[in-house]
Amino acid sequence: MEQAVATGFNNQGISGDERRVWKIGTYSMGLTLIGIGLAFAASLWQTTSAYQLLLWLAPIVFIVLGIELMVVHSERFLRRYKLQYNWIAVWFVGFIGAGALMLAALLSSGVLEEVNQAFHVQERYAYIEERESVQLDSIEKVIVSSSIGYQLERHSALDEVILLGTLYYEADRSIQLTEQKLLRTSQVGNLLYVFIQGIEYERNLFAHTGLRGQLILNVPEHVIVEEI
Repeated sequence: MEQAVATGFNNQGISGDERRVWKIGTYSMGLTLIGIGLAFAASLWQTTSAYQLLLWLAPIVFIVLGIELMVVHSERFLRRYKLQYNWIAVWFVGFIGAGALMLAALLSSGVLEEVNQAFHVQERYAYIEERESVQLDSIEKVIVSSSIGYQLERHSALDEVILLGTLYYEADRSIQLTEQKLLRTSQVGNLLYVFIQGIEYERNLFAHTGLRGQLILNVPEHVIVEEI
Protein backbone atom coordinates (compact mmCIF):
# COMPACT_ATOMS: atom_id res chain seq x y z
CA MET A 1 0.00 0.00 0.00
CA GLU A 2 1.00 3.61 -0.36
CA GLN A 3 3.07 5.44 2.21
CA ALA A 4 0.79 7.74 4.17
CA VAL A 5 1.57 11.28 5.26
CA ALA A 6 1.42 11.83 9.04
CA THR A 7 -0.47 14.88 10.30
CA GLY A 8 -0.44 14.11 14.05
CA PHE A 9 -1.23 11.40 16.59
CA ASN A 10 -1.19 10.78 20.36
CA ASN A 11 -0.50 7.86 22.68
CA GLN A 12 -4.22 7.12 23.26
CA GLY A 13 -4.95 6.41 19.56
CA ILE A 14 -5.62 8.14 16.33
CA SER A 15 -8.89 10.00 15.91
CA GLY A 16 -10.47 13.11 14.44
CA ASP A 17 -8.12 15.47 12.62
CA GLU A 18 -5.12 13.59 14.05
CA ARG A 19 -5.67 10.77 11.56
CA ARG A 20 -3.05 10.33 8.91
CA VAL A 21 -3.94 11.32 5.33
CA TRP A 22 -4.33 8.70 2.62
CA LYS A 23 -4.40 10.05 -0.94
CA ILE A 24 -6.57 7.83 -3.09
CA GLY A 25 -5.15 7.10 -6.54
CA THR A 26 -1.46 7.65 -5.86
CA TYR A 27 -0.77 3.95 -5.35
CA SER A 28 -2.70 3.01 -8.50
CA MET A 29 -0.87 5.64 -10.55
CA GLY A 30 2.47 4.33 -9.33
CA LEU A 31 1.61 0.78 -10.39
CA THR A 32 0.36 2.08 -13.73
CA LEU A 33 3.63 3.89 -14.43
CA ILE A 34 5.59 0.77 -13.47
CA GLY A 35 3.42 -1.34 -15.79
CA ILE A 36 3.85 1.09 -18.70
CA GLY A 37 7.62 1.07 -18.22
CA LEU A 38 7.72 -2.73 -18.09
CA ALA A 39 5.56 -2.98 -21.23
CA PHE A 40 7.84 -0.73 -23.28
CA ALA A 41 10.94 -2.45 -21.90
CA ALA A 42 9.57 -5.91 -22.77
CA SER A 43 8.69 -4.80 -26.31
CA LEU A 44 12.38 -4.11 -26.98
CA TRP A 45 13.35 -7.77 -26.68
CA GLN A 46 10.06 -9.56 -27.35
CA THR A 47 8.15 -9.91 -30.61
CA THR A 48 5.00 -8.64 -28.90
CA SER A 49 4.39 -4.94 -29.41
CA ALA A 50 4.06 -2.48 -26.52
CA TYR A 51 0.48 -1.74 -27.59
CA GLN A 52 -0.58 -5.35 -27.04
CA LEU A 53 1.12 -5.42 -23.64
CA LEU A 54 -0.68 -2.22 -22.63
CA LEU A 55 -3.99 -3.93 -23.39
CA TRP A 56 -3.16 -6.42 -20.65
CA LEU A 57 -2.26 -3.56 -18.32
CA ALA A 58 -5.61 -1.76 -18.62
CA PRO A 59 -7.78 -4.29 -16.73
CA ILE A 60 -5.09 -4.65 -14.06
CA VAL A 61 -5.13 -0.86 -13.50
CA PHE A 62 -8.90 -0.86 -12.99
CA ILE A 63 -8.67 -3.85 -10.64
CA VAL A 64 -5.97 -2.19 -8.53
CA LEU A 65 -7.91 1.07 -8.30
CA GLY A 66 -11.10 -0.81 -7.40
CA ILE A 67 -9.32 -2.78 -4.65
CA GLU A 68 -7.83 0.44 -3.27
CA LEU A 69 -11.26 2.11 -3.14
CA MET A 70 -12.79 -0.88 -1.35
CA VAL A 71 -9.99 -1.06 1.22
CA VAL A 72 -9.79 2.66 2.05
CA HIS A 73 -13.57 2.94 2.60
CA SER A 74 -13.65 0.11 5.10
CA GLU A 75 -14.58 1.09 8.69
CA ARG A 76 -11.27 -0.10 10.13
CA PHE A 77 -9.28 1.92 7.60
CA LEU A 78 -11.35 5.07 8.17
CA ARG A 79 -10.56 4.98 11.89
CA ARG A 80 -6.85 5.34 11.13
CA TYR A 81 -6.76 7.49 8.00
CA LYS A 82 -8.41 10.59 6.63
CA LEU A 83 -9.13 10.20 2.93
CA GLN A 84 -8.22 12.66 0.22
CA TYR A 85 -8.52 12.13 -3.51
CA ASN A 86 -5.42 12.64 -5.62
CA TRP A 87 -7.37 13.89 -8.60
CA ILE A 88 -4.32 14.04 -10.86
CA ALA A 89 -3.63 10.36 -10.17
CA VAL A 90 -7.30 9.37 -10.58
CA TRP A 91 -7.50 11.27 -13.87
CA PHE A 92 -4.27 9.68 -15.07
CA VAL A 93 -5.42 6.15 -14.28
CA GLY A 94 -8.78 6.79 -15.95
CA PHE A 95 -7.07 8.27 -19.01
CA ILE A 96 -4.80 5.23 -19.36
CA GLY A 97 -7.76 2.88 -18.98
CA ALA A 98 -9.90 4.75 -21.53
CA GLY A 99 -6.93 4.93 -23.92
CA ALA A 100 -6.42 1.18 -23.63
CA LEU A 101 -10.09 0.57 -24.44
CA MET A 102 -9.82 2.78 -27.53
CA LEU A 103 -6.63 0.98 -28.49
CA ALA A 104 -8.39 -2.37 -28.19
CA ALA A 105 -11.17 -1.12 -30.46
CA LEU A 106 -8.63 0.05 -33.05
CA LEU A 107 -6.77 -3.27 -32.91
CA SER A 108 -9.94 -5.29 -33.35
CA SER A 109 -11.03 -3.17 -36.33
CA GLY A 110 -7.62 -3.40 -38.03
CA VAL A 111 -7.19 0.39 -38.25
CA LEU A 112 -4.06 0.43 -36.08
CA GLU A 113 -2.45 -2.26 -38.23
CA GLU A 114 -3.23 -0.21 -41.35
CA VAL A 115 -1.58 2.85 -39.82
CA ASN A 116 1.47 0.80 -38.82
CA GLN A 117 1.81 -0.69 -42.30
CA ALA A 118 1.49 2.77 -43.89
CA PHE A 119 4.93 3.66 -42.53
CA HIS A 120 6.44 0.69 -44.39
CA VAL A 121 4.81 1.26 -47.78
CA GLN A 122 7.30 1.75 -50.59
CA GLU A 123 7.37 1.51 -54.35
CA ARG A 124 7.99 -2.00 -55.64
CA TYR A 125 8.08 -3.61 -59.06
CA ALA A 126 7.51 -6.99 -60.69
CA TYR A 127 8.74 -8.22 -64.06
CA ILE A 128 6.08 -9.80 -66.26
CA GLU A 129 6.55 -12.36 -69.05
CA GLU A 130 3.51 -14.38 -70.07
CA ARG A 131 2.67 -16.27 -73.28
CA GLU A 132 -0.49 -17.72 -74.77
CA SER A 133 -0.44 -19.91 -77.89
CA VAL A 134 -3.06 -19.21 -80.55
CA GLN A 135 -4.36 -20.88 -83.71
CA LEU A 136 -3.55 -18.33 -86.39
CA ASP A 137 -5.49 -20.06 -89.16
CA SER A 138 -8.81 -19.61 -87.38
CA ILE A 139 -8.30 -16.07 -86.03
CA GLU A 140 -9.26 -12.97 -87.97
CA LYS A 141 -9.48 -10.40 -85.22
CA VAL A 142 -7.98 -9.82 -81.77
CA ILE A 143 -10.00 -7.83 -79.23
CA VAL A 144 -7.94 -6.47 -76.33
CA SER A 145 -9.34 -5.37 -72.97
CA SER A 146 -6.91 -4.07 -70.36
CA SER A 147 -7.13 -2.43 -66.94
CA ILE A 148 -3.44 -1.46 -67.15
CA GLY A 149 -1.66 0.73 -69.65
CA TYR A 150 0.23 -1.13 -72.38
CA GLN A 151 1.87 -0.69 -75.79
CA LEU A 152 0.90 -2.79 -78.79
CA GLU A 153 3.57 -4.34 -81.02
CA ARG A 154 3.06 -6.46 -84.15
CA HIS A 155 5.49 -9.15 -85.24
CA SER A 156 5.65 -11.38 -88.29
CA ALA A 157 6.05 -15.14 -87.92
CA LEU A 158 4.60 -14.95 -84.41
CA ASP A 159 2.18 -17.71 -83.46
CA GLU A 160 1.44 -16.61 -79.90
CA VAL A 161 0.42 -13.62 -77.82
CA ILE A 162 3.21 -12.38 -75.51
CA LEU A 163 2.94 -9.89 -72.67
CA LEU A 164 6.19 -8.38 -71.43
CA GLY A 165 7.03 -5.51 -69.14
CA THR A 166 7.15 -4.25 -65.58
CA LEU A 167 4.46 -3.51 -63.03
CA TYR A 168 4.98 -0.79 -60.41
CA TYR A 169 2.95 -0.72 -57.20
CA GLU A 170 3.11 0.61 -53.63
CA ALA A 171 2.89 -1.90 -50.80
CA ASP A 172 4.57 -2.81 -47.50
CA ARG A 173 5.72 -6.20 -48.87
CA SER A 174 6.51 -7.74 -52.24
CA ILE A 175 3.92 -9.74 -54.14
CA GLN A 176 4.46 -13.33 -55.21
CA LEU A 177 3.15 -13.62 -58.78
CA THR A 178 3.47 -17.39 -59.07
CA GLU A 179 -0.28 -17.87 -58.58
CA GLN A 180 -1.46 -14.78 -60.48
CA LYS A 181 -1.78 -14.34 -64.22
CA LEU A 182 -2.17 -11.02 -65.98
CA LEU A 183 -2.67 -12.37 -69.50
CA ARG A 184 -5.73 -14.42 -70.31
CA THR A 185 -7.16 -15.34 -73.71
CA SER A 186 -10.38 -16.86 -74.95
CA GLN A 187 -11.27 -17.71 -78.54
CA VAL A 188 -14.87 -17.38 -79.73
CA GLY A 189 -15.23 -18.37 -83.37
CA ASN A 190 -12.72 -16.35 -85.38
CA LEU A 191 -12.32 -13.78 -82.60
CA LEU A 192 -9.57 -13.92 -80.00
CA TYR A 193 -10.29 -12.03 -76.78
CA VAL A 194 -7.21 -10.91 -74.87
CA PHE A 195 -7.63 -9.71 -71.29
CA ILE A 196 -4.88 -7.94 -69.34
CA GLN A 197 -5.90 -7.75 -65.71
CA GLY A 198 -4.32 -6.26 -62.62
CA ILE A 199 -2.76 -8.10 -59.73
CA GLU A 200 -4.21 -8.67 -56.31
CA TYR A 201 -2.29 -7.09 -53.46
CA GLU A 202 -3.09 -5.56 -50.10
CA ARG A 203 -3.78 -1.84 -50.37
CA ASN A 204 -3.39 0.56 -47.47
CA LEU A 205 -6.06 3.06 -46.49
CA PHE A 206 -3.60 5.57 -45.04
CA ALA A 207 -0.95 5.56 -47.78
CA HIS A 208 -1.02 6.20 -51.49
CA THR A 209 -1.15 2.86 -53.28
CA GLY A 210 -1.58 2.40 -57.00
CA LEU A 211 -0.74 0.10 -59.87
CA ARG A 212 1.14 1.29 -62.94
CA GLY A 213 2.37 -0.74 -65.85
CA GLN A 214 4.96 -0.46 -68.60
CA LEU A 215 3.74 -3.42 -70.59
CA ILE A 216 4.18 -4.48 -74.22
CA LEU A 217 1.60 -6.73 -75.85
CA ASN A 218 3.05 -8.62 -78.82
CA VAL A 219 0.58 -10.02 -81.38
CA PRO A 220 0.88 -11.60 -84.86
CA GLU A 221 1.24 -9.04 -87.62
CA HIS A 222 -1.50 -10.15 -89.98
CA VAL A 223 -4.47 -10.05 -87.55
CA ILE A 224 -6.72 -7.08 -86.95
CA VAL A 225 -6.53 -5.67 -83.42
CA GLU A 226 -9.36 -3.81 -81.71
CA GLU A 227 -8.87 -2.22 -78.31
CA ILE A 228 -11.84 -1.72 -76.01
